[in-house]
Amino acid sequence: MPRCGICYTFSLYNLANSAKRNAVDTKALDIPDEVRREIDAFAAEVERLNRGEVGDDDFKRFRLQQGIYGQRQDGEQMVRTKLPAGKMTSDQLESLADFAEKYSHGILHVTTRQDIQLHYVNIQNVSRGLEDLAQAGITTREACGNTVRNITACHKAGTCPTEVFDVAPYALATYKYLLRKDLTQNLPRKFKITFGGCSGCGLAPIHDIGLKATVTKNGDEDVRGFRVLIGGGLGSFPHAAKHLLDFIRADNLLRMCEAIVSIFDKYGDKRNRNKARLKFLVDKLGMEKIKELYEEEYAVLSAKTYPVIELPDEDDPKIPEYHPNNEYDSDPEFILWKNRNIEAQKQNGFHNLQIKLILGDLNVSQAKTLANIARKYAAGIVLCTVNQNMMIPWVKEDAFGAVFAELKNINLHKAGTEEIRDITCCPGSETCNLGITASRGLVQQLNAEMENGFETTKDLDHISIKASGCPNSCGQHHIASIGFHGGAKKINGILAPHYEVFLGGRVSEDEVVFGTSVTKIPAKNAPAAMKIAVEDYKTKKQNGETFGEYFDRQGKVYFRELLKPLKDLPAIEKSPDSYIDYGSAEKFSLEDRGQGECAGAVTDMITDRIAEAERALFQGKLSLEKSSFHETGEHAKHSVIASARALLVTEGMDFNDDWECLKKFQSLVIDMEIVSAKFAKLIDSFESAPETKDDKTAAWRLNEAGQLLEECKAVQKKMQSDKSLRIRVGGGEQKAGAVTSSPSSSTPTPSSDGNVQSIDLLGVKCPFNYVKTKIKLEAMASGNILEVLLDAGDPAENVPRSIKNDGHKVVSLTEENGHYKLTVEKV
Repeated sequence: MPRCGICYTFSLYNLANSAKRNAVDTKALDIPDEVRREIDAFAAEVERLNRGEVGDDDFKRFRLQQGIYGQRQDGEQMVRTKLPAGKMTSDQLESLADFAEKYSHGILHVTTRQDIQLHYVNIQNVSRGLEDLAQAGITTREACGNTVRNITACHKAGTCPTEVFDVAPYALATYKYLLRKDLTQNLPRKFKITFGGCSGCGLAPIHDIGLKATVTKNGDEDVRGFRVLIGGGLGSFPHAAKHLLDFIRADNLLRMCEAIVSIFDKYGDKRNRNKARLKFLVDKLGMEKIKELYEEEYAVLSAKTYPVIELPDEDDPKIPEYHPNNEYDSDPEFILWKNRNIEAQKQNGFHNLQIKLILGDLNVSQAKTLANIARKYAAGIVLCTVNQNMMIPWVKEDAFGAVFAELKNINLHKAGTEEIRDITCCPGSETCNLGITASRGLVQQLNAEMENGFETTKDLDHISIKASGCPNSCGQHHIASIGFHGGAKKINGILAPHYEVFLGGRVSEDEVVFGTSVTKIPAKNAPAAMKIAVEDYKTKKQNGETFGEYFDRQGKVYFRELLKPLKDLPAIEKSPDSYIDYGSAEKFSLEDRGQGECAGAVTDMITDRIAEAERALFQGKLSLEKSSFHETGEHAKHSVIASARALLVTEGMDFNDDWECLKKFQSLVIDMEIVSAKFAKLIDSFESAPETKDDKTAAWRLNEAGQLLEECKAVQKKMQSDKSLRIRVGGGEQKAGAVTSSPSSSTPTPSSDGNVQSIDLLGVKCPFNYVKTKIKLEAMASGNILEVLLDAGDPAENVPRSIKNDGHKVVSLTEENGHYKLTVEKV
């Protein structure tokens, strides 16, 4: 039964006051209002979690959007920042170091998306940490989850001698435009964008949108723009991005990006996350259809005004005075470092100086020293690179010695960036729920062997080595010359960590060749595989061919035979360590491997939306306490919409338009008195008086939204107890306007045989095709037959399995003219 308004409001206020005591007081800080609200909302959700009023799964989806990711270790979180183009100031790097010192385990980790991650953060400390970062102008918003992830760019953008133009301002503008945008809050899956200005630092072919700088002529005028690739990605099923446009003017960049993201949001598969990335949508529809949809979306956005992209001035920055240090001029280590880690900029007299980070890690002291080096000897700017290193631009030659001396004091003076000794890896099983093997442990071993007697020469510099702890390619093993991805296999009857070996991968700004899987070997044999492959290339290459070209010439079979001796291990009695993963002293096991959070199984859609309504309601209570009446009304409306969307799932419906959703909810749910008829007044009030201007209206709307939520939860509970999705009489009718509707869908009609009925669900997405099938069956008598037309792929796979699990008999599933007919007997 719904609670009375007084009791309900009283309980809300008690909970809000409790959250307020634990929340961060961000009002006193110089933090934008929207960021302040996010931090307050996060603190409130943590309080609800502490009180047991929100479950772990619901909280998980909330925190992912805030860039907070659960670790393999119970109670520990990873906080991922969002640094567009990898760029930060010295002050910001110091703030990140302070965070690591106060809240984390003292390590800053650079990712392949130019972010910085901070691991082992207690959830109770996250809100305070977010406050600290916000004061430095750093956000974690949308660094995880089904959103537009950090936008990357060549780390040398603006300084590279071979670049067409500086792409960094365009990456920053795209980041600003898409961040917190309604369109990007609940995409089918994560979405990645990159910018490249030269030959290959942007990695365009492996991104959802890959942009390469280009210039065309308009008379005597140079017009900046981009070549556009879409639908690329790695993961378990890597796809090369496909060509969309030869040229888009730079001033139309944001419009183009919004059009592509809109296509993904409308047509991407939100049911099956294993097939939800843009690359799968491109496969399904084909580029011709994608281009057609793009032209439509782009035209729709023609009347929209977009922010002007601000370009920085091209004056060289002012560098502070400093004292040169010539102590190391004849030191072989300094000379090697200078030759390997420093490149001249396009600006005369200045250089980019790269710092090699083993495993992408640096500690608090190292981070603070790097920030100070950039401030003392350069322009106070530090960049993260896609190779998990850092770079300081604007360094003059006479500062090299002084910088080297300071780097040596903190053990960050090693030579070898962007060459064979610069190895990339993901966190692996050390912290990641999906990790199978300890990829970081493997790379530590590979680095140790590189530094101790493994001879490397200039002709090997182009070889890249990358490792991932599972098939998902966070370590980008698919594009490496030599790539490893973690797995498990029994050998001699014992489960042991293994790596699948990929050879011949490479990527430029124009094309990608994915590495070929050659063999699977025990983890402890992976370093030997690396050395054998490199030595074989060194001795047998011809006419200066690259490692990739050499692999192409020799072929998979050749390398499989070459590495075949590495497939075996001695008996465990003779070599027990061979069966234990790198960095571990324990028996190898998969028992603590959890479900992935961004790619896990799809949870109950109704529960998701009920949880969303609860969150909005709770945030509304906090706003009412602060006398923020407009915000209270907006949160109340958000809660009502989420409640409506929850019950409309039972009709096989979902809407992008809020008003369409509310009106359909009113006609199908309120008017049918599944919930109280009085809520029609609430919905009408949102339309007749959109603004919430006073305390009386704010309190009434919030109270009514809470009562509606309680009634919707009661309906949900009844559905669960009845094991039925059917909440009203009827429900088999196709609803016009729903996202899942399709012109090919039709009202189910009986066939000539009264005991056989049919329903056409071609074009209807999962899970709504299952919902409609289930509802139709619930209206039929036992023993009757239902024929269902389904699309090939996930619908033909998922619906029969789900219906069978419900206890009905699947009579047949037959292919007809490119789609499938499912025949079911009602039980």
